[in-house]
Amino acid sequence: MFIFSLSILVSLSKLNFEINLETEKSVLENIYTDYEYYSKYLEQIESVEIIKNENDEIITKEVLVFSTYLKNKITQTSIHKKIDENIFFTEILDGHAKGTTVEIKFFTIDSGTKIIVDAELKLSLKAKIFYPIIKKAYKHFFQGVFYKMQTRAAEVKIGN
Repeated sequence: MFIFSLSILVSLSKLNFEINLETEKSVLENIYTDYEYYSKYLEQIESVEIIKNENDEIITKEVLVFSTYLKNKITQTSIHKKIDENIFFTEILDGHAKGTTVEIKFFTIDSGTKIIVDAELKLSLKAKIFYPIIKKAYKHFFQGVFYKMQTRAAEVKIGN
């Protein structure tokens, strides 16, 4: 049985929400940092490739595909760091969302793990006209990924 509660507060450039999942914090953190597996979570993630992994920093290249009115493929590079025992930080280094930052916090709760997402979306001038679509896509991306991580954790547990 999954517990998936979601509360969302969205401002013009911020995206903040919480998810409570019935999985241990350490399991979710390990699954969260398996970046190359992300393309199996959502069809919008065509690929994720680790291009550098050193000094507690991982740099990835992501290819995202969005189908709205037109099919749009976006390639971007991101840096991922574990800030402390509860916080992971990501910054998009190039592409239409260059400068976007995401902070993911994992906290142990009685029923499993509370995940808090705080994102500051920054878009190029060209991408700003698609801001509502991109913001919605980011929200769905995070919701989908965390839900699929919960499912993956349950499958791994059953397989052991």
